[in-house]
Amino acid sequence: MPSTARIPSQCATCRKSGFLEVGQEVAKGQLKWSERFSCVCGHGFETGGVGLPAPGVRKSIIAQSGKAEVWVDDPKKVPQVLALLVKGLGVPEAEALKRMAKLPAVAFEGSHVEATFICLALEKGGVVGRVVNHLPS
Repeated sequence: MPSTARIPSQCATCRKSGFLEVGQEVAKGQLKWSERFSCVCGHGFETGGVGLPAPGVRKSIIAQSGKAEVWVDDPKKVPQVLALLVKGLGVPEAEALKRMAKLPAVAFEGSHVEATFICLALEKGGVVGRVVNHLPS
């Protein structure tokens, strides 16, 4: 199930108010994001990519769809978790080490889709994680 949000925006052509529709999904084993804007004047665009969306877009998705955490319990699997966080997601090594210093630990926080993607990636490396979802505040 995708994580989505609507961000108030303004048409670049006619200046009417509208919404930028943003979302994330896991498709074909990849974490994908998308953005779409459409105005009654005919102006619009669609774009997307692989990985995490822009920080502001990601913040809106989490605020509107809810936050999720990936928990890890097995101390023997910490090296695999650290490798995924640091090399795969670009989490600073010091932050990743701090997160994993005491188990059970929240290895990752993000959107529901991101957490699902992380758990799938961990499972491929033999690590069992669990997702804890939180409703939007």
